[in-house]
Amino acid sequence: MSINPSLVKYSNDKAVEPEKLAQAFSEIFGITYEEALEKAKSTKSVEIIAKKVEKEKVTKLQEWMKENNVTTGINIDEDTKRYYPNNNLASNLLGFCGDDNTGLSGLEERWDDVLTGTSGKVVTAKDVDGNAISDENEQYVPAENGSNIYLTIDTNIQRIAEKYLAQAVAENQCEKGGNVIIINPQTGDILAMASNPDYNLNSPREAGPTGLAETWNTISSEEKINALYKVWRNKAVSDLYEPGSTFKLITSAIGLEEGKVSTDTENDFECNIVYYPAPNEPISCWRTYAAHGRQSLRQALQNSCNPAFMQLGARIGANISYKYYEAFELFSTNIGSNIAAVSKPQFTLIDEVGAVELATMSFGQRFSISPLQLITAVSAICNDGVLVEPRIVKQVENTDTNSIENIETNKIRQVVSKETADKVKDMMLSVVESGTGQWAKVAGYTIGGKSGTSEPIESKKEEEGYTASFISVSPIENTQVVCLVVLYKPEGPAGHQGGQTAGPVASQIMSEVLPYLGIPTNDTTVETTTTSNSIAVQDVTDKTVAEAKKILKESGFDVSINISGDENTTLVIDQMPKSGIYLEEGSTIYLYTAENPNKSSTKIPNIKGKTVEEATKILKNSRLNIKVEGEKGIVVSQDPTFDVEVTEGTVVNVVIKEELQDGQ
Repeated sequence: MSINPSLVKYSNDKAVEPEKLAQAFSEIFGITYEEALEKAKSTKSVEIIAKKVEKEKVTKLQEWMKENNVTTGINIDEDTKRYYPNNNLASNLLGFCGDDNTGLSGLEERWDDVLTGTSGKVVTAKDVDGNAISDENEQYVPAENGSNIYLTIDTNIQRIAEKYLAQAVAENQCEKGGNVIIINPQTGDILAMASNPDYNLNSPREAGPTGLAETWNTISSEEKINALYKVWRNKAVSDLYEPGSTFKLITSAIGLEEGKVSTDTENDFECNIVYYPAPNEPISCWRTYAAHGRQSLRQALQNSCNPAFMQLGARIGANISYKYYEAFELFSTNIGSNIAAVSKPQFTLIDEVGAVELATMSFGQRFSISPLQLITAVSAICNDGVLVEPRIVKQVENTDTNSIENIETNKIRQVVSKETADKVKDMMLSVVESGTGQWAKVAGYTIGGKSGTSEPIESKKEEEGYTASFISVSPIENTQVVCLVVLYKPEGPAGHQGGQTAGPVASQIMSEVLPYLGIPTNDTTVETTTTSNSIAVQDVTDKTVAEAKKILKESGFDVSINISGDENTTLVIDQMPKSGIYLEEGSTIYLYTAENPNKSSTKIPNIKGKTVEEATKILKNSRLNIKVEGEKGIVVSQDPTFDVEVTEGTVVNVVIKEELQDGQ
């Protein structure tokens, strides 16, 4: 949208007052009055007022021109603008375009040459003075439209991942956010890739960076752009982290494949809390209050015992370890390069690996890879040992010819045998059934997994904090879903251990993703999801208040209603919760009539860590109801999360699990 300042005139050829013009531009396009006035008074022949203007704003301008009889000098130039209908959804993955529609980040940048197309051109000969020479071989190369690309992302799964990631970041006070990746290990298809914080793709420069809201207007432009880049980055691909104990799955697979260990040899490893990989170089087990003692590999994985894996790492050795790291593509910068910028993984040079470096690598510390690399390696174990390249684009459509190119699954190599892969998955099942991963269980499904808690070196502990993670796989046989949850610098009441912070998040995500994908349940593993006192809520709308109260109270519910009229003649027009769901006996149903139709709102309290009895009482006092999944223990997750404002009577879904002392 532009103007010719000296030509902006009414229909009677009188010049439009600059002040009037500036006021209109300011109101319609959101620019400052001072900026608009300067352009309206400009002596230039043309001034750009706004670019990439939404249709609604153009319509408002046209209406203003018509109302004020302004007929010349205002130019509505045809332009195109990339619009993202889902706003924040998958923002860090998709990325956005600049004013010229060139991709600036994420998939928009990585696939810009495919999405943009090419301009037409004439190929001819010229003389030394640049003049065209008549040439019968002159060629015209027509322009080509950009192509459409189709992603492997499932929008519903992406929403599930983002919902629970946002809750986890808030509940665990994760200063640096987190990410979730969900992948099909057989095809490499990335079903979801969520990052937090995210931003609105339609206004990326208005992102409110965590921790800078109060000082945003006082920091320099350079500081602002650096902060924005951190928000825009796809941390699942571009940022490196120490995977911690989730990496023990890789060490286990290498040891089993090389015959250095078996899964259930009794007393194979010994934990005395402190282990010396070299003289005067003590490294402690994460559990410092009691030694794990003698263990098999399965028990060591269940306990996430560092000394046991340091001993296994010493058996394997650096040369064999690095051979497998390369086979798992852990040294590569190719994994994820078709998604976003990839940072080079950080490993100690093989010639510099000593006993201490070998020991720390065995349990996932003092080297750095991307979350996508970790889940790709674990997915290989879940795919009978075959490493598959992660796939984000499944089809490219030529919009000129409507032809479609399929991007096929790329099986890179067999890294370990199916026999080894099956053994590791079986141990992963033990971790969730009996080990540090019990909070990742999902009713009705066989879930395997491994928690991870990595700590930075001492000099960076305060700045970087811990990283808590959990990798979850299901089903154990014919695995179809692998989910990695990573939380950076958690400082909430649940602590920083991966099993306790990231494990419940993985459980929440998988509990919705697995049924959504139509993966059948295993009846032998179904837990009690509701108590024996659960009762179906009946529909009492269109009944008199007296009838409604009688029905609900006979069902075992309490009733709350604000009424001044006759209960025998006044009708119920609405209720909360609605009919059809199951609630615990003693839950409260809120009724509304024509004289009092408005529902009150309330904020959800934080009930994580509470017993069912405590949580029920707290929610009831907040005019909320509870629905419980699990048999005994404490609340490990709640949905919706705390501090969310909802209507009175809303049901808060909670998952309870037995409290664990060991949550590494």
